[in-house]
Amino acid sequence: MQYINTWFRASKISLSILASTLLFAGQAQAKLNESDSLPDLSTFELAGELPDLEGKVILLDFWASWCAPCKASFPAMDEIYSDYKDQGLVILAVSVDSTEKAYRSFADKSGVSFPLVHDQAKKLVSTAEIEAMPTSFLIDKNGVIRAVHKGYQGKKTIANYREEIETLLAE
Repeated sequence: MQYINTWFRASKISLSILASTLLFAGQAQAKLNESDSLPDLSTFELAGELPDLEGKVILLDFWASWCAPCKASFPAMDEIYSDYKDQGLVILAVSVDSTEKAYRSFADKSGVSFPLVHDQAKKLVSTAEIEAMPTSFLIDKNGVIRAVHKGYQGKKTIANYREEIETLLAE
C-alpha cells in the first residue's frame, strides 16, 4: 500500500486513472494466451484506423500514457517496426487510456511510425484480461498468438521481440 501511495503522489495522476491501474493489476491471467487465435479486432470499436493484418506477423501492444515502461518501449518498437515492416511485420499499439485527451496527447508526442488505436470502451483490453502494462502479443501470419510478453525489460525484451519476429517472418 505504501508503494501505491508513493506512486500516486509522485505521478500526480487522477483517481480514475489510479483505479484503472489497480483494475488491470488485479487481473489473474490473460484470457488471450499462446496458441489462441487473435479475435477480429474490427469488432471491438477501437478508435483509429486498423491496418491490414491478414497474412502479417503482428506485434499487438497494450499501453497507456501513464505507464513509464510503455513510454520507454515506444522508441525501440519503432526501430523494430522500421527494420521489419517491409518483410511483413505490423505493430499495432492499443491505448487503454481512460480519456481521448490522454491518448491523443501521448500519441501526438510519440513520433512513432506504427499505428496507434484507442480502446476507450475497454472492450479489447477486457477480453484480453491484461495483467501488466505493457503487455504484447506476437501473432503469426495465420493469426495465432505465439508469444506473450508481460512488462518491458528494455534490451532483454527487444532481443526477444527480434528473435521471435524473425522466426515468425521466416515461417
